[in-house]
Parts: sequence; C-alpha cells; structure tokens
Amino acid sequence: MDVKLPKLAVKHSTILMTLGITFSSSALAANDDMATASLQAMFTGFSAALFAILCFFLYRLNNRLQKNLRRNEATEIMMSKLSSAITNSGASILITDAKGIIEYVNQKFCTTTCFLHSDVIGQSIDILTPQTHEHEHKTRAISKNYLKPVWEGELVLRKKNRSNYWNAVTISAVYGKNKMITNYVISAIDITALKSANKKMENLALFDSLTGLANRRLFTDRLNISILNAQRHDKVTALFFLDLDQFKRINDTLGHQAGDKLLLITADRIKACVREQDTVARLGGDEFTILLNDITDLDKVASIADSVLKSLKKPIKLGKHEVIISTSIGITLAPTDSTDSETLMKNADLALYMAKDNGRDCYHFFTEDLNTRANKLLHIENELRQAIINEDFYLHYQPQINLKTGEIASVEALIRWRHPDKGEIPPSDFISIAEETGLIVPIGEWVMRNACKEIHQLYLKTGKKLRVAVNLSPRQFNDLKLVDTVSSALKESGLEAEQLEIEVTESMLMDDIGTVIEQLNRIKSTGSTISIDDFGSGYSSLSYLRNLPVDILKIDQEFVTDIPDDLSAMEIASAVIAVAHKLNLKVVAEGVENIDQRDFLVINGCDYAQGYFFSRPLCYEGLHAFFIEEQQAIA
Repeated sequence: MDVKLPKLAVKHSTILMTLGITFSSSALAANDDMATASLQAMFTGFSAALFAILCFFLYRLNNRLQKNLRRNEATEIMMSKLSSAITNSGASILITDAKGIIEYVNQKFCTTTCFLHSDVIGQSIDILTPQTHEHEHKTRAISKNYLKPVWEGELVLRKKNRSNYWNAVTISAVYGKNKMITNYVISAIDITALKSANKKMENLALFDSLTGLANRRLFTDRLNISILNAQRHDKVTALFFLDLDQFKRINDTLGHQAGDKLLLITADRIKACVREQDTVARLGGDEFTILLNDITDLDKVASIADSVLKSLKKPIKLGKHEVIISTSIGITLAPTDSTDSETLMKNADLALYMAKDNGRDCYHFFTEDLNTRANKLLHIENELRQAIINEDFYLHYQPQINLKTGEIASVEALIRWRHPDKGEIPPSDFISIAEETGLIVPIGEWVMRNACKEIHQLYLKTGKKLRVAVNLSPRQFNDLKLVDTVSSALKESGLEAEQLEIEVTESMLMDDIGTVIEQLNRIKSTGSTISIDDFGSGYSSLSYLRNLPVDILKIDQEFVTDIPDDLSAMEIASAVIAVAHKLNLKVVAEGVENIDQRDFLVINGCDYAQGYFFSRPLCYEGLHAFFIEEQQAIA
C-alpha cells in the first residue's frame, strides 16, 4: 500500500532508509533464501512503521520550531517598533536604575534640555532639579528619594543652561523576577507654553489689562481675606477709594492715548506709596483702590494717604503737555466701620464723596473721630514744613558734668519750636509726627548744622572745647546721606570731629546687627564720637557692646530716678557702669535731680551726669553765661 508521507518525512527519509538497508543486508548474509526473504519482509515492514512514526515526530518538532521562529521574529519586530517609538517619541524619556541613576535618555530629552547623552548617563536624576528653592516642593517626585511605583503630576525641571521649565511627568516602576523594582521609566512633556498661556488667561480674569493692577474681582477676594485676618489677629484693614480729579477733561482734551499713559503713571506712583503686602487695584476708568493689611498704627493710614496725594500731584509729561492732576480719597476701616466687604466699599465711596465736597485734593475718613484726628496731624505736618522754611526752630543745651572734676564737659543739643501764633510747642507734640512723615530728616540736618556752628562759636568766645551730642532718629540713622550730612556740618562750622557726639538709641541697634555695625563704622569714619542713648530701656544685651564701635553709654533716667529708693535700680546702674568700664566705654547718667543720686554715681565711678541737679536745658546765651560762671567759680 502506498503511504503518502509529509514533505518533512520525505526530507528525512534518506537517513532512515540507510539504517533499514544496512540492517536487511546483514540478515541476508546469515540465513537462507526463505528465511532471508521472511526476515527481509518483516524488517522491511518494521522499518517502514518506525520510519512513519519518526517522520510524524519530526514533523511536529519542525512545526513547533517554525512557530517559535515566527514568534521570535514578531517579537523582534515589536521590540524594534517600541525602540523606535521611544527613540523618536515627542516626549522626553528617561530610564533609571532603582537608585535613580540615569541609564538611558532619548533624543527628545537631549533636544529639549540641551544635555548630551554623555552629560547625564551615569548621573543621578537630581541633575534635573532646579538650583533655586522656588520650586523645591515641586521637584521632590523626580528625586531618587521620592520615586514611587507610579506617579503623575507637574514638575519644574532644569535644563543644561540652568533655566527651569514646566513638565507633565509620568513615573513608572519596572519590576524584576523577584518582584523588586529594577528600573524607573520617566516620561516628561514640556508644558511651559501651556503654563504661560494659562497665566495670561488668569491675568485677564484677575488683573486690569492696562495697568496690570488687580481688578475688582481679585480686589474683593483679597479684601474679604484681609477682613478675616484683621479680626483674628486684632489688627486693622484700611480701604482707600481714589478718584482722579478732572480726569475726564484731560482725557477728552489730549485723547485716550494720553489718558492711558496718565493712568499707567498713576498706578506706578500709587504702588510706590504702599508696602509690598498691600494691594492696589483699578476698578475701572480713573477709579483706584488701595487695601492696607495688618495695620497696627492708625497714624500710618493718614500718612500713606498724604503720601499718595503728594505723589500724584507731581507734574506728568503727556506728549508736549505737562499736566498736574489731584486726587480725592475716601477711607474706611475694618473691623471698626464694618466687617462686610460690600458695606466697606460703600463706606469708602461715601467718604470719597465727602472728600470731593471738601474741595478735592484731600482725603476723608468714614469715621468722623478719626477724620478729625487725621486732619489735626495733617495740619501739624503742614506747620512743620513751614517751620523748616521759616527756621522757627532753635536749640537748647543740657550740660553734662564731669563727676570727677565737677566741670562741664559736654552738652546735649535739644530742639525747640516757637510757633509764630501758638508759641512754644513741646517736642512730644511734633517729633513723632516728623518721624512718621519723614520731615525728621531735614529737621535733624538743621539741628546738626546749628549745634556744630553754635558750639564752635562758643569755643571761639571762651576757648573751651565742649563736646556736643546730637540725637539721631531711626529715619536719620538709616539715611544713606547721613555721613555726608555729618561731614558737611563739621566742615561748614569748623568744629573739630571729636567734639561732635552722635547719639543713637538702643532700639535702633536691635535690627540687623551687621547692617547696624556698617552704618556705625561709616559714622565713626568722620572722626565723631558715638554714644548709645537710653541704655537699659530696651532689650539690653551687654554682650553685643563689644562688637559695636561706640564710645559712650548713657544710662536711662528711669534707673537713675529711682535711686536710692529702689535697690534693683541701683544694682542695674552700678552693673552697667562696671561692664561699660570693662569695655573701655565712658558712662553718662541722665536725669540726676538730687545729691543722693549724684553721690551714688560718684561712688560707683560714673564718668558724667546730666539733669536738673546740675542745670536745666539752656539756650545758647544761657550756656555761655553758665560757662562763664563756672570759670569764675574755679578762679
């Protein structure tokens, strides 16, 4: 019977037939013809069956091999496609080991970041972390210490040139046979342009398109937050409504382009008058608002309002024209006037109209009592400005006595104000206002120039060299022109530098100690003496004195007044004297009013003293007479 074998059997039949023929030939040689024929038939049948079985198994084996081959080819094709997809992906692809060491980056990553393969392969993933702290909280997921099996989000990464850019990032873990993480695959898509577009859309929704200030929506949100904070922390929020006087006339006359420029300049000037934490907004047209947060001193509200009025009245150049525009301001306070934002805005608007009714170019408080006080402060400020021009100020001098010799050694210059209509105005009524408004700087310059001049004139008349102490206010101490003012006063007067003593209060020294020391060294460079006034009245620290370039300590009169009745006051005074002398500093005691206080200071080695026990403050002529009497008494 003919058996049709598969091609695979035919293909391998040569081998099997060879084995069968060899076997049959051996049998024929050993038996007779019949036996040979019988055996040959039997073995021929056996060989054929065996051959068929073997062919079948070879067929199955070959079929399986072909399938595996095709499967491997498909796998290779798929792997090739995946490799090509990763290499040519529009996203930046990185592969790291389990510890975050970069093993692979694709070309998109290199194109986006400008890093070469050699720059990053073998480096920690932290190489992509921005160097600034601004985005630190947004970069932790890319750090090896924060990699998770699966993470998606937005991160800020760093390019080779150290610039930062936003990415939508996906991080996936790769597991090995033992279910341990062996690698991380990181995909990042640059979304910087999208972020920028979103920011622009946000600006359109929350900010005025012309000035860049907050619009009504954002301002209202911030007002509500500020009101809540004021209630929680027992502070005050101040709301200003501003309206430019006669803006429509300028807009109609010079055109809308000039009007827009005027609004831009107005916005910049208003922002310059407030603090960084405050909000300036444009509600529309020429209407502006100011939100002052966390106010603790109500006098500052009036001071800022006054600064805005003055700043906006400065001439503005609009093309070929120069214009001066005034402003009216309405002010209301929270939670004093209300805790409802809508009510507050109505209050401010009402106060604004009251300011317009009062003649424009002014501000008006919704609270009448505060408005009265603010008007008083404004009136005093205007009078101070006039007093500077008219030189209505004069000086008194408080003698300081050398406790060892009993002679006058120096004087403290004290400002006085003789108003042409009101007469003498005590310093307590105007110094704080001068400090708040900044007028203390020109007033302080006047004091320094005239004190140096008069003490030098006294020297020319008597031959006696006295040291004159001039007090600095906090604003003066921080004035960048202070050293020039000191040098100029010495040069113009002819007074020797060592005869000028610059007094700073202890509270001025409690800020940034490095900046304080720099300023003191600049003052010291003029050759002047430096003293610390009211020592012991603040948060005193004797240890910092050794780092300060000072020469004299003045014990606060609070401790001297209680001598000898208060034991603790005496202990403090004696301790200050002892420590100051250890640091090679001289000591002046203020407020000495009786002989017991004088004797205590002498016993404890105090160098100088001043107070009514020795002399009241004297005018220039009185100081001259005091000195002449002293000379006659010595003679």
